[in-house]
Amino acid sequence: MSSAGARLTLRIVTRWTLALAVVGALLSANADAARAAEPASPAPACDLSAATPWIDRWFAAWDLTSREILHLPTEPPPYLVFYDSLCVYTTSAVSAEGAAPIEGPSFQLTPLAWWAIAHDDSIRLPDSTRVAVQLMTFAGGSPNRGGVFFVMGSPPFWANAGHGQEPGLTGVFLHEFAHTRQIPGMAAVIGPLDSAWSFPEPLSDDVVQARFSKDSTYVAAYLAERDLLYEAARADSLDEARALAEQALVMMRARHARWFVGPDSIFASLDATFLSLEGAGQWTAQAWLAHPQGGGLTPEEAVTKMLGRRRWWSQDEGLALFLLIDRLVPEWPSMVFHVPSAGAVELLERAVQR
Repeated sequence: MSSAGARLTLRIVTRWTLALAVVGALLSANADAARAAEPASPAPACDLSAATPWIDRWFAAWDLTSREILHLPTEPPPYLVFYDSLCVYTTSAVSAEGAAPIEGPSFQLTPLAWWAIAHDDSIRLPDSTRVAVQLMTFAGGSPNRGGVFFVMGSPPFWANAGHGQEPGLTGVFLHEFAHTRQIPGMAAVIGPLDSAWSFPEPLSDDVVQARFSKDSTYVAAYLAERDLLYEAARADSLDEARALAEQALVMMRARHARWFVGPDSIFASLDATFLSLEGAGQWTAQAWLAHPQGGGLTPEEAVTKMLGRRRWWSQDEGLALFLLIDRLVPEWPSMVFHVPSAGAVELLERAVQR
């Protein structure tokens, strides 16, 4: 995931973030009682036409990215749940909660049914769970449990929270939206990891960092590995890039073999999974930011924009991995945005073997 100064939520299956799960449970249990106790107030008029310009802008960014950068075949969109301080704009009948459908923006020339409703400070997601309105963007759901969906606040909502300057906000959208094309191919991996999770840390893309960030020896190993991947991505020749990639792969395997053993063995799969998810999302966003018809930044500026303050390991090393993979395995999007989805470690191994 990516953020403009705020930590966001990745919600791949039903239980990725404890905070949202707790909020959703409380809201579901108390919403009817709270509404009954409060005096009725008129619902705001929700005008989808006012939101259409920024929805169209984000759709156009994805169209450019999927067609010209990733070269992906066109597929129907996930269920969409956009919102601002008053209203939800959605293509999910579940999120619409009985409202009448209206016309709205098309997605890659495909007309969509839309709903625009007042949200009363909470949103029912397409999987029927409810979350509080807050600064967030995430991909969620499952192809086997009602479909994949995408949630994001509007540009004005982000601006009111002190975030979301362009072109960075569109980069955030593209990073998270890319996950909607990864989820079908990774569902067979993500589901068992979620079911097997028994640790106190919330299961999220930062779980390896949460578990091992206080181990100074581990942190030193991670940083050396990350820095070598960036060095490989910047190497002058493909031969040099491949040689450095092989060294980085040896370091990664050694890190896994030393720390991800016994009760912690599940972290090997988690590390590979979240490096794959976050790396592909980071690369996708930076590629659009560096495209002359996209963000218009230089490649260096685009990478810097996506790294931000470099607080989050999975985003940082994930971007390094995919910058390197893109040099050595340029056809990677056809393997990552695919069912099944190729992982970052698998692609690094492929790059080294060429």
